[in-house]
Amino acid sequence: MSHSQIQTENRELPLNQPNNWQVKFPRYMVELPEDVNDISITYIGIQPRHEENPAKGIHTELHAHVTSAVQRKVGAMIEDWARQGAGSLAPILWEKMYVEAGYDLPDTEIYICYWTDKDVAEAATRSLNLRQLYSSLFPSEQEVIALWRESLSVPKTRIETVYSGNDYQPGIASIPGAAQVGHKFTGYWGAARDRLPASSHDSFEPEYKLGTPNFGKDTKGRVIEGENKVSVAHIRSGQFWERCKDDEREAYESTLEPILREGMTFLEENAEETGDIGLRFSRHMTNGHSSDIDSHTSDADKFGLAVTKDRRRLETCSSGFFRSLKDIEAWSSKHKTHHKIFHGAHAHSIKFGKTTFKFRSWHEMSTLKPGEVTYEYINCHPRTGLIPFFDV
Repeated sequence: MSHSQIQTENRELPLNQPNNWQVKFPRYMVELPEDVNDISITYIGIQPRHEENPAKGIHTELHAHVTSAVQRKVGAMIEDWARQGAGSLAPILWEKMYVEAGYDLPDTEIYICYWTDKDVAEAATRSLNLRQLYSSLFPSEQEVIALWRESLSVPKTRIETVYSGNDYQPGIASIPGAAQVGHKFTGYWGAARDRLPASSHDSFEPEYKLGTPNFGKDTKGRVIEGENKVSVAHIRSGQFWERCKDDEREAYESTLEPILREGMTFLEENAEETGDIGLRFSRHMTNGHSSDIDSHTSDADKFGLAVTKDRRRLETCSSGFFRSLKDIEAWSSKHKTHHKIFHGAHAHSIKFGKTTFKFRSWHEMSTLKPGEVTYEYINCHPRTGLIPFFDV
């Protein structure tokens, strides 16, 4: 994907950009190396199952991140695989976070791994072998943990990105050889579609009706695996305020973040209407190179629970699927919750200077055809990811 790949002439479908459009706020997009044709991403989840009736995954306030001994054991195994165990199949970059809200259980830890070769990514996923990993645990450990994987592979013509600054490189922006370049496809409704090269000929219409999520499925002890039989859109949308001075940090946390969480809650509670398929809201921990959060062990619980220290990384993201690009557009252009996010972000950048504010927002979005997503859930809670939405 590159700036030059956005076809502005001889399109089958017109651009949404108004005539003589002038960018009001500088924005950037990823330009991938020419030899990169596809991006593959795998999310790996380590879910706690030590509660019979876990709380719904909505935490509007910051909370301590709690993990069990077996979560930490499995996390160390996955991290070893990502760092060196996979050998030449290792992801070219990976990040770690934990779930605070959305379609999962609180404190589920997630590893997000990226590759630029889909055959290597597929082989790497096989080498991880989550089912074998789960089988290697003691029965008492299997009772209190679940593992899941959601993988996707997409050609770069069906990926679009946007960043509020080019001094911070999350996700695919960290791929070796990638660059963040300025562009004019921003600041108007429909800009995301214009940044998507394949939108010159594909309208990405919804192909099916999304039903009400079903949280009553019997998933305990089950292995559920498959692939998407229908098209979906995937999005990862992030916030980073580590570099903000105290006044800007306080402004984000007291004004913008509550608005953002309100929007995420609306999507979760209105999935059938909005097209939300398994979005999770997570807090970042590690980028694969250095740890920003450590744990200390407490013996106060029979599961060997550990609680993170007070220091929390000032970085979060939402990630998951929508029924279609049109559903994302409908929410972003028409619903008051996104309008508050959109206008709040602009007001924030004006207050702290269009070119001097330090808060960074971004997203990477892809449109996926049938068979481009595979999933695997082992002993997972029925509100996990894609489970409530598709026949499994």
